[in-house]
Amino acid sequence: MTATDQSRTKSTYSLQWNRFRIIRPEEDRVTFRNRTGLTEADLAGALVLDAGCGMGRYLRMAAELGARAVGLDLSEAVRAARDLTADLPGVALTRGDLLRPPFATGSFDQIYSLGVLDHTPDPRAAFLAIARLLKPGGRIAIWVYPRERPLLEAVVRVHRGVSTRLPVSWLLTLSRLMAPVGGLKRRLMASPRRLVNRAGVALHLLTFGVSMHPDPEVRVCDTLDWYAPRYLSRHTREEVLAWFAEAGLVDVVDLSAGQVFHHEGQGHGINVAGRRPG
Repeated sequence: MTATDQSRTKSTYSLQWNRFRIIRPEEDRVTFRNRTGLTEADLAGALVLDAGCGMGRYLRMAAELGARAVGLDLSEAVRAARDLTADLPGVALTRGDLLRPPFATGSFDQIYSLGVLDHTPDPRAAFLAIARLLKPGGRIAIWVYPRERPLLEAVVRVHRGVSTRLPVSWLLTLSRLMAPVGGLKRRLMASPRRLVNRAGVALHLLTFGVSMHPDPEVRVCDTLDWYAPRYLSRHTREEVLAWFAEAGLVDVVDLSAGQVFHHEGQGHGINVAGRRPG
């Protein structure tokens, strides 16, 4: 594979989002509202781009709130998104690369990209490419993985150094086998007993990418999402703010402040929004 070969990304997300049709409406609504900061008033009649729409759960949220919603994804996940949004006339879907988006500059009123830029070969370049698609006065919101402490980053490098060399089908099986470990971590870390809690923290450090989501099926999907993609970058808030400055965006806000999610750890990320002047 070349340095920017995205065949692994295509195969991972084609499998993941056509295998896991995970719809959790209440949780999805809270996540969408928190991570985009968009209200019904912002979306009504707006032309919106879901940059990296996956199976389309947030695309559906945007359309249900009145947006004319366009979903863009590199993989065959667009088939799942098409199925999920088939009853909504205001939705369009296309396959394409965030590094070379197939839209004219200044096309969209609102853009969001949630947990996608960090799976591209060059997140900064991908952000700048989609930010150019904003109309004057248009707004973009993104969420990316945060850079962890050096010890955790070392654990991640070791784990993913192995996992990204394994077939995606093997990793799906391993993710299912590890789902009970995620549940165990969740229970141990919730214990009021210090020794039990510390044991849970230690287990979490050793299995950092194994999801602790309360829903076992989501746990499998999230674990696969961590270990399978070739690209999974982590970023600092300062780094992401520099992208917004480079794109010439204003009214930049940290959306993570005061967020309340369905379960602990769900909001852990760099979540920023900004607006194109005009």
